[in-house]
Amino acid sequence: MKNIRILFLLITMLMPALLAAQVNIAHFMHSGRYELSQANYAKSIKKFSIVITYKPDLFEPYFLRGIAKLYLGDYKGADQDLSMAVTIHPLYSHAYHYRAIARAQMYNYTNALHDFHKALEIDPFNPEIYMDRGLTRINMRRYKAAIEDLDEAMKYDKTIPNAYLYRAIAKSYLEENESAIEDCNKALMLDYFNTDAYLKRGQIYYEMKEYDKAIADFEQILDLDGNNSLALFHRGLTRINTGDTTAALRDFDKVIRNNPYNALTYYNRAWLKASTKDYEASLRDYNMVVSINPNNVYAYYGRAYIFQLTEQYEEAIIDYSKCIELFPDFAGAYLQRSGAKHMLNEHEGARQDNEKAFEIINMLNEGDASTEALLKAYTDSSYFQKLIAFESDFNNGNMTGEINRAFEGIELQPNLIVQFIKKDKDFVKKKRAGYTIKEITEYNMNNEDNLTFAILNADIQEDAEALKYHLKIADSMLRENSSNYIGHFLKGVVNGMAQNYTNSLDAYDNAITLSPKFVYAYFNRANTKYELEEYLYNDKVYADDVTISWEKVPPPAKEDIIKEPDFTTVLQDYNTVIQLKPNLPFAYFNRGNIRNRLKDYNSAILDYSQAIQLEPELAEAWFNRGLTYIYLDKLDNGCGDLSKAGELGIKEAYGVIKRFCYK
Repeated sequence: MKNIRILFLLITMLMPALLAAQVNIAHFMHSGRYELSQANYAKSIKKFSIVITYKPDLFEPYFLRGIAKLYLGDYKGADQDLSMAVTIHPLYSHAYHYRAIARAQMYNYTNALHDFHKALEIDPFNPEIYMDRGLTRINMRRYKAAIEDLDEAMKYDKTIPNAYLYRAIAKSYLEENESAIEDCNKALMLDYFNTDAYLKRGQIYYEMKEYDKAIADFEQILDLDGNNSLALFHRGLTRINTGDTTAALRDFDKVIRNNPYNALTYYNRAWLKASTKDYEASLRDYNMVVSINPNNVYAYYGRAYIFQLTEQYEEAIIDYSKCIELFPDFAGAYLQRSGAKHMLNEHEGARQDNEKAFEIINMLNEGDASTEALLKAYTDSSYFQKLIAFESDFNNGNMTGEINRAFEGIELQPNLIVQFIKKDKDFVKKKRAGYTIKEITEYNMNNEDNLTFAILNADIQEDAEALKYHLKIADSMLRENSSNYIGHFLKGVVNGMAQNYTNSLDAYDNAITLSPKFVYAYFNRANTKYELEEYLYNDKVYADDVTISWEKVPPPAKEDIIKEPDFTTVLQDYNTVIQLKPNLPFAYFNRGNIRNRLKDYNSAILDYSQAIQLEPELAEAWFNRGLTYIYLDKLDNGCGDLSKAGELGIKEAYGVIKRFCYK
């Protein structure tokens, strides 16, 4: 899909209900359409959400919000919005068309085809619908049916480059390579800059062993986009076949610089380094693959083979055993483990592995080849190379990997705390709508400095001069009345924002002593304690990180081992807040963050859920619960929560959705 398709929809959609709407609805619709046309999808979602809140009977905002979610990769959210559009306007073909695309992205092919069929019933001459159904059928491996759809698309419009490209893909799977190349050529005649067409043609040339032509296509892509990782990767593979291993390594190195967690490239580079007998470097790359994707059976096999070549037989046996654990019918792993055991004089174990390997080989081949030939095939040093398949997700090789690596760059939404800011335009931008503090509204309304307390993101900081000014206000209040708990609380807030943790804690302690049921003093004190614990912990970690290289570092003494922070008193304060004010959603949200930090994920989810129940518009809770679900590999729950978080205004949600959902 291209942005021009969005513009077409924006221009041609019917708007009878909108004409009768109020002026503000028209404004938000116009603004949402503009943001959508400019590919500002998250902003457009916010605009359409406002319309839906006040005019839930309009189909347009649901449809357009669904389109925005589709472009952001939020397929589940798109499905829900487009379903509402279909319910309100059951004869609108575009809603069925784009819902079909969303469902196809979630591998819900049966319902996707049903929607494509419905869309074509309403609009039978639309080439885009035929083309997208053709692509869906390619993904379903129904290549002949896909070609029929793409032929039909070209009947109504012969100028769509991707129709030819998709047909080329279908033909290549049917091994109609010459015809597929002709279709790629037609696609490129219509769109010279179509890098996908160059890539597909290059891949077909590679399969036909016309390596020079394949490299020329990959280089054409790199002329247009010098950092195209797919082109670099495929050029590297092709260069291996031309014998130019040095150039292949350069290509793989560049892919990894672009994407440091691309498991498939590490795998291929490991094999290539092994072929040049750079075993140490090969092992490092295999270690990376295993770290990124702990279930990659071929990486364990490749690493085990290097261990075996370098006579590290015990390590080899461990890795071959892991292969067998992951893939019990892996005959090659049994045979190689047999050899490793034999070298360690474990003759009985070697014999059992050998017999098991023959049992699997004979079962799989049903006597179609001689035992000697089969044995040679399964023990050949290049065996594991033949197992390479591009089914691994090239661009997201870390998806099933170590969670800390997979989540690099993604953080939970931070704690929410009571802070104060000026009631000006900046206040409108910073505060969470409706989260001013009722218990201190008198101060909010009557202070001469135009300040207000509000629940804010803990990461929001004022500049140093502003903090000094606010501290003077607090000191002035306390000079007038040293028993003014609000003055102590304000002093705690100022010092906390300035990261003067000890002074902040003293001030909150004073506020609590003067007013033991002042819930927000406990609330903020908990966050200050949390920040202090994290600061002290990170300071120790940093001090160790900047020491001499790990090879020269002696084992730490027992008393020097850095312990994880103890958040016991933090949790006690949040428990007190909840006891005093059980309907405060922010307390559950913050406590959920602490439990997440303690790796008590199920309890964290319960806290986020309670926060959402009390405040359904608390976007941060939806985001953090979604991220926690994904961490626990509950993608369906997690992706739904992230969709809601994005709908409520957290743009980062869509980046996470793209990275983890619907792969």
